[in-house]
Amino acid sequence: IEKANEYLGYPFSITGTVVSGEKLGHTIGYPTANIALSETYKLIPKTGAYLIRSYIDGNAAYGMMNIGNRPTVNGTKKTIEVHFFDFNEEIYGHEIKIEMLKRLRDERKFDSIDLLRKQLNKDKKEALDYIQSV
Repeated sequence: IEKANEYLGYPFSITGTVVSGEKLGHTIGYPTANIALSETYKLIPKTGAYLIRSYIDGNAAYGMMNIGNRPTVNGTKKTIEVHFFDFNEEIYGHEIKIEMLKRLRDERKFDSIDLLRKQLNKDKKEALDYIQSV
């Protein structure tokens, strides 16, 4: 995604509406906003975890996004889920634009929810370190 952003001259983005999900992220400390795409014509980057930025009510909100099937919880369909850092607002039904800033890693199946949580902690640290560096 970094190369695409370099060629574009701006961050690649997708837009969608925040919809209700299974609420599994809340149970592990990483609540997510599930995104139903508005731009069905756009190519979606490959599955994996990304550092993202959105603007919600005019304020920048950074977070991590997963595109994929959620194999650790035996997901069966591709989803797009965003966990915003330090964010606790009700945004169901809001249409948001998500700018992809950096690819963090491939999606993979973890042997336990605890191992997934540990990886999410590492992803968050990497994302926050990157934000501080730019």
